[in-house]
Amino acid sequence: MIENLTERNLTSLAMLMLEKDKKFTRLMPEERVESVFSAISLGEEIADWVIAEFKENDPRKIAERLDAKIIGIDTGGSKRSEYRPKQKEIIIYRDALDRFTSEIIIPELSSKILGFLVAWELFCHLEHIKTDFVYKKFKFKKRFHRGFYLKELSRVAALAFTIKLLGLEITPCIFDYMVYMIFTSEFKDYA
Repeated sequence: MIENLTERNLTSLAMLMLEKDKKFTRLMPEERVESVFSAISLGEEIADWVIAEFKENDPRKIAERLDAKIIGIDTGGSKRSEYRPKQKEIIIYRDALDRFTSEIIIPELSSKILGFLVAWELFCHLEHIKTDFVYKKFKFKKRFHRGFYLKELSRVAALAFTIKLLGLEITPCIFDYMVYMIFTSEFKDYA
């Protein structure tokens, strides 16, 4: 059950992320809620494990200890960041970072944008090297169907991981900004 504002807002963001997925909308309401809560829980558990394992919550330092290189590239077109598994590289596009930081009017968030992008891609790195893909833990079966996965559940877990790792409290102002960040055309592609 949802106990606080941050939890409620995280659940709302997750539901918004999944609402355009036709497979998700075909699920029974109970399955939707259960899968979202489970993905959030997995993301938070992975963040707890990372914090306990590395005694650190700075995603840049954790990435370095996991042998992932963080590289800044000037322009990424419509991308804001990406993870390159073969090279174990987290790419942060400076133009997207500059755009997001210039539009922030919330002081507590402006210093965390780089960390947010790195933590999001660090989650992708962890999926490749440690945990396997979160979405594969949720196979949905329907009558006369082999079953299917919802890749968006990995994004939900990445969001929960990022928020937990950075210790963000999702106040109404931060919620509005995160909706903007996640759903602008420049940010919605998940690398």
